[in-house]
Amino acid sequence: ILYAKTMKELNWKPAILIADDGGFNDPAFVKAMGSVTEGLISRSVFASGKPGSVAAILDDLYKKKTGGDGLDDVSARVLQAFFVMAEAINNAGSTDPAKIREAILAVKKYPGAEGEYNFDKNGDGLHGYNVVRNEKGTIVYDKHIDFDD
Repeated sequence: ILYAKTMKELNWKPAILIADDGGFNDPAFVKAMGSVTEGLISRSVFASGKPGSVAAILDDLYKKKTGGDGLDDVSARVLQAFFVMAEAINNAGSTDPAKIREAILAVKKYPGAEGEYNFDKNGDGLHGYNVVRNEKGTIVYDKHIDFDD
């Protein structure tokens, strides 16, 4: 917040600002900063996405249940980890750690809150990020960028 306020006080808007996990898409940050961060573009693991998408549906359900802000990077990761773990335990038919790990690595094309999960031999499930922007005080989905190892 201090960083963004200082930029505003100095009337300085950099051509580009790179900050991984900088919190620029955190709902509390957006509320606190108002128009100061208008137009800010950031990468995000979670973005509500297009209406009807898995991410948008989960975000809407979360808002209704909590009566508050939608999902953010941290809450979406926790929610998605729970879903993937439940899927793996069901597929493994066991709570044996080795069988669960094997079932997790077998997860492919699993639609989730953060994108499509395709686990590789290292246990990495996501292979891309969302790009979001601050538009009139709301973080909106811009696009998804996939990458290969």
